[in-house]
Amino acid sequence: MPEQLLLPGIDPAPPPLRRPRRTVPPKERLPRSLFFAIFPRPEDAASIAALAARLKDRHALKAKLTEAHRLHVTLHHLGHFPAVPREKVQAALEAAAAVAPPSFEVVFDEAMRFEQSKAFVLCGGGSGTSALAAFRQRLGEALADAGFKPERGFTPHMTLAYTPSKIEPHLVEPVRWMADSFSLIESHVGEGIHEVMGRWPSDRAA
Repeated sequence: MPEQLLLPGIDPAPPPLRRPRRTVPPKERLPRSLFFAIFPRPEDAASIAALAARLKDRHALKAKLTEAHRLHVTLHHLGHFPAVPREKVQAALEAAAAVAPPSFEVVFDEAMRFEQSKAFVLCGGGSGTSALAAFRQRLGEALADAGFKPERGFTPHMTLAYTPSKIEPHLVEPVRWMADSFSLIESHVGEGIHEVMGRWPSDRAA
């Protein structure tokens, strides 16, 4: 490399300034969310919770299991909010009222962990979840008519825990449970509170 010559009275050019790295502030988690879900009957939830405990032991998980009364299948998530707008709740209630409540059996026969969310779940496919998927489709159509934009993709599942442990998908003894109602839930994020805004049919015990 040839030697750089400097003329008298002329200082060398300063080194180029480094551009400061952009720091992206962490995304703030909004304290409320709104979603539709199916909760199993208490007796079915107890059986699923017992299976979750056995799977926890099998995989030596340190994670906290979802409590039996909070086990559910999310149907449609309607967003996160600082405070859920009452008009959105009302629109969701009216859309749900136009859909006949569920009345079918759901079968989960596989356990796995979702890589992105770290959720350890029960899931299934084929005839065991076809009625569940069809019901979700009908609810989604009613929500679209009410001005919502429901997501199309759906993997029927029930979250048992969140864990950093890697768990390969594996079959479990089929879990059969009855879906006979659905609910609109306002979740207090991070507080473990599910506030029931509506339930169909309304006479289902909490």
